[in-house]
Amino acid sequence: MQSVKPILGKHGFPADGRTLTVIGFISWLIEHHESILLLVMHDMVGSASALLRPVVEGSYRALWVNLPATDAEVKKFNERDEIDLRFGEIAAVLDTTYGMEGFFQKLKDRTWKHLNSYTHGGMQQIGRRFVKNEVANNYSEAEIYEMTTTATTIILLTVSFFLKRHGHMDSGDEIQSRLETYGANGDGKKAEAQPEAGG
Repeated sequence: MQSVKPILGKHGFPADGRTLTVIGFISWLIEHHESILLLVMHDMVGSASALLRPVVEGSYRALWVNLPATDAEVKKFNERDEIDLRFGEIAAVLDTTYGMEGFFQKLKDRTWKHLNSYTHGGMQQIGRRFVKNEVANNYSEAEIYEMTTTATTIILLTVSFFLKRHGHMDSGDEIQSRLETYGANGDGKKAEAQPEAGG
């Protein structure tokens, strides 16, 4: 993830509302990603997992603003902080727009209930506060791995598609190539992205 910043920094971008909104999202997403890793390193996995829903939802919103949202929809979001589409509807639009063959819808379907539980103090979160009869974190290595990999994957895709929208195809491909350098996407398979999608 640290390599993303200099790749973004070497390009100039227009100062229109759509572009600035996506840049703001990316900055915020990277900060959340760094916070998740810091919390995991300090054995505060519950708090780290609570940040995963904002990362996934924020990435979907950023990608929606980046390309499929109309100028009027972007203006409404910027001025009134409102998006008329439900989360599942955004997922479907993203799959069509970016040619991702169901990736966004499948990620939403597979994780959304759990993400809400972790963020809002549901039983996914509360049930992991005990080890036998003691109050202690009880998050498996597999759960931590899936959390950090999901956050990394969705942010890398967001940055890649943002760069490609602005004609920086080589940099977008460079970002997407990082998806092959670590982890899996939660299915036990490497995350797959369409190299030319969003161009």
